[in-house]
Amino acid sequence: QISIMGKDFQSRAANQRVFLVGCGALGCEYLKGLALMGIATGKDGKIVVTDMDRIEVSNLSRQFLFRQPDVGHPKSVRGAMVVKKWNPSVNIEALEKKVGDDSEDYFNDKFWENLSVCWNALDNVQARQYTDARCLFYSKPLLESGTLGTKCNHEVVLPFRTSS
Repeated sequence: QISIMGKDFQSRAANQRVFLVGCGALGCEYLKGLALMGIATGKDGKIVVTDMDRIEVSNLSRQFLFRQPDVGHPKSVRGAMVVKKWNPSVNIEALEKKVGDDSEDYFNDKFWENLSVCWNALDNVQARQYTDARCLFYSKPLLESGTLGTKCNHEVVLPFRTSS
């Protein structure tokens, strides 16, 4: 990656502060990519991943970070554990917090202001709308993706430049 993108790019990538909301089918893919690309491996970089769900047997066929012994455990915690093994330099914090009005004691002004980007990987419309509103308020880019049944969408939302 450095040979193609350069050392400056890798240094900036290493110091990104990413909030990944959701660690299911989409979130597993994103978490893998972030860790293997060296995102959040610098002294100022960090990935915060949150998901309230626990791993179920039915997840194992499409959420490749998880195995049978992971069933019953938190998705965010086990996902973070796996990618940390792949890339021990990645700075990652796993949470089991709902994103919404009732978690603003944790996801407060300081939290949002320190982010480089927010990345949704959700199947919950209410949480998607909440993070979209927060990103707009704090002028943070949002990589929006989510599923609803068998449908999936992806879009890049840049505050005051694209529609949200």
